[in-house]
Amino acid sequence: MIRSLGWLLQTPPTTSSTGSGGVSVTPSADGMPGAELVQQLLNWTQMVALWGSLAALLVGAAIYGLAREGGGYGAASKGKSLALGGVVGAILAGLAPTAVNMLFEAARS
Repeated sequence: MIRSLGWLLQTPPTTSSTGSGGVSVTPSADGMPGAELVQQLLNWTQMVALWGSLAALLVGAAIYGLAREGGGYGAASKGKSLALGGVVGAILAGLAPTAVNMLFEAARS
């Protein structure tokens, strides 16, 4: 069994990202068919995420306030969670493009 799995223990061949015979990639949307449409769809998706976050924040705050004043502490907790989810959603919607670019640049270097 060990002899048949010996290929797993071998060191894999190394490759370089530059130099002769190496692979080099520079992401670009220049000339890509539908690039403007894809960008517009991403913009709309981020806007919908922000609208959803705002709605969650407002509805959650209303539920929290009304339930707390009415003595419904279980519902107040759910309202607080919904409002907090709206805040987190807005943060993630705003940070997503920056995070993707930062992680891509970190992986490239």
